[in-house]
Amino acid sequence: MPELSVIVPTLKPRDEIESVTRLESGSFDDDDYEVLVQREDSATKARNAGIRRASAEKLVFLDDDSLPTDGYLERVSDLLDCESVVTGRIVHPRDDVIKRFTTHYDQGPEPRYVTRFWGCNAACRREVFEEVGMWDENITWGHEEKELADRMLTRHPIYYDPELTVVHPYADSVRDYWRKQYKLELQTPYLWEKEGVPRSQQYFRTLQIVANPMNYVGFSPKHAVVRAGSNLMQFAGRVVGMRRR
Repeated sequence: MPELSVIVPTLKPRDEIESVTRLESGSFDDDDYEVLVQREDSATKARNAGIRRASAEKLVFLDDDSLPTDGYLERVSDLLDCESVVTGRIVHPRDDVIKRFTTHYDQGPEPRYVTRFWGCNAACRREVFEEVGMWDENITWGHEEKELADRMLTRHPIYYDPELTVVHPYADSVRDYWRKQYKLELQTPYLWEKEGVPRSQQYFRTLQIVANPMNYVGFSPKHAVVRAGSNLMQFAGRVVGMRRR
């Protein structure tokens, strides 16, 4: 039985998956891990299918464009000997305007317990899913990590190790960034309903996005334009998401 099961949701052919190529070039023994490439129509369905297929008790989640750094598998395996849920640092690879919007990726230089993780760099023991349930498949993409992290925290702490690092672009372009903000906010009304947020409060929070003038301030003209566009796409996504509920 392998030590680790690495689960990668993707629609790409296996030989085009960057994360798999990077893992295969590492020093972790091939017999000690398996890679499960899942091609379902959403990330949450793919991750759940991978969990059901997995042979190992230690489960690792990467995106198809997550590039683990040297020693990643060794590090995550050691961490899961002591911790139930772990996450690590995520590095946006380019010094572009998008980097300004990725501060949530890096949770600091010190190991500590945190309240959030992202699916491009996360791991846990199988028993956690047996206790709190699987990924919520009603969330196709966006906020699924937050929803799952909140459930995990009722039973298990989430340990952050800055040395458990992957390189992962948050977005490939400004247009891609705006598209992701729209898709993310499509899911927000569903999450609010699960949390019991009243409908009136949902409308108020949605209007705040476009009504708050501080949401249009940037570090540079380009940053301000990207941020303004992001706010408009978030607003549109929430409105459409609320109309679907």
